[in-house]
Amino acid sequence: MKKRSKWLVGLLATGSLLAFAACGEKESEAGADVGSDTNETAKDETTELSVSVWGYDANPEFKAMFGAFEDQHPNVKIKVVDIAADQYENKVTTMLAGGDTTDVLGMKDVGSYVNYANKNQLVDLTEAIEGLSEDDFANYKGNLDGYKTEKDQYFAMPFRKEIYMMFYNKGIFDEAGVDYPGDLTWDEYEKLAADLTSGEADSKVYGTYYHTWYPLVQALAANQTGNDLMSGKYDFLADYYDRVLRLQNEGHAMDYATIKTTSTTYSSVFETGKTATMIMGSFYLGKLINSINTNNLDLDWGVTTIPQNEKGEIKTYGGPTGFAVSNHSKNKDLATEFVKFCSGEEGAKAVSAIGMTTAYQSDAVLDVLASVEGMPQDEQFKKALKPDHNGWELLARPEAAAINTILGEEHDLIMVQDNTVEKGIKEITKRIETEVE
Repeated sequence: MKKRSKWLVGLLATGSLLAFAACGEKESEAGADVGSDTNETAKDETTELSVSVWGYDANPEFKAMFGAFEDQHPNVKIKVVDIAADQYENKVTTMLAGGDTTDVLGMKDVGSYVNYANKNQLVDLTEAIEGLSEDDFANYKGNLDGYKTEKDQYFAMPFRKEIYMMFYNKGIFDEAGVDYPGDLTWDEYEKLAADLTSGEADSKVYGTYYHTWYPLVQALAANQTGNDLMSGKYDFLADYYDRVLRLQNEGHAMDYATIKTTSTTYSSVFETGKTATMIMGSFYLGKLINSINTNNLDLDWGVTTIPQNEKGEIKTYGGPTGFAVSNHSKNKDLATEFVKFCSGEEGAKAVSAIGMTTAYQSDAVLDVLASVEGMPQDEQFKKALKPDHNGWELLARPEAAAINTILGEEHDLIMVQDNTVEKGIKEITKRIETEVE
């Protein structure tokens, strides 16, 4: 196993370098695509606002927000700076260091966000947040805190706040004669995964699926046990790793190494009926509905709360996704207005209308989400949308980027079983103690 794992890590590293070498920035004029055909103005009366995003075509929330903003600001045209998702942070880092004047920057990763803020590369938005009305501030449900720095400053505002929940394929449950899931404990979930696994080779259906992101194990463990991933102590990870490795080794979940080496996507596994259940973020809601409609998929699905250690409170996690204003922007006031719009109620309505959970969560916004055609309407889904605790992956602290790297690297080694769980946890603890200032 050791030999195989070292080959895997080498292959992944080579692939990352090739992806970086092949990556290029693609700029596209968004006006006709994302805006309205009404209220057209002469070109010399239009202000162009450039916004960097990742995977524009694959992430419909960007088009929805940009179109809504242009509809309300007919003299503004959004210029989309579209960057490959897997190279986004590297590209934005290079852009900011080189004085690029892109006005608004999508914040994909909290660690990178903190680095940009600490280098004085982002406009301080604290005053804009402090100027919110009491009602507006309350409607964020604490979701602004994902970008609060150690000095209680904000350099970005979120437009999305994820909620991790459990998706399930009703058809697989029906065929197995098993009741649909709800309010599961982890023990019940593990048994369910075993009961729903069937078939062999290409026809195999897994009881559950874990994608390769480390927070699916680590952030869940932290938030459900009252810990955090920046504490320097990680013994609380053991039970969660033992479970997912047990599911993998017993054949009830797809092998991690296979997922990595074949670049398997979580959407392809769920949408082709290869798994009965899958823990995934709420960003998948709208994407799943869109895929079903676009590809005419015969897929009956549902959503329930994420499994817990014991019955009672629902504890989960989810990271923020937002926008910041570059300090190199030539249109800082307009850029700030854009960020506030996307993060606020109007932007939230546009994002909710395509089936995604937002950082701003007024009753009106939640009503828009519930009204999306194809969205589940049962009580379990409604409960999943309102967990008792929806914590963070990493806090906006200077050490976040370094910790993120260590957690990801050691997660790989544990999951391909190059390290035991015990050794992996010791490595995480040791590396964070010695490598993180």
